[in-house]
Amino acid sequence: MRERAIAQAMETGELTVHIVSDGGANDHVLILGREAGGVRVREWHPGNWSTGPEESVIAPAALLSRLEGVERNRQRVDPDVRTVRAWLTSPR
Repeated sequence: MRERAIAQAMETGELTVHIVSDGGANDHVLILGREAGGVRVREWHPGNWSTGPEESVIAPAALLSRLEGVERNRQRVDPDVRTVRAWLTSPR
């Protein structure tokens, strides 16, 4: 069976971002959606895995700044910040 690449952006137009911490104890999962007022963020972290995501709408620059800070702290962002930036600026 042949494998095929799966697009980072889901068919819904959302993008899933995984912030990987050392040992996995502080991982975060963000599901991003573009809205007229900014970026809709649904976020899961160790404090809410079983209760559901925190939801907010933030400016694209604030999201990128946060992810760049995560990388500066030597945590891994998957997909990387360049990919998230390209997704934010691509046509819908």
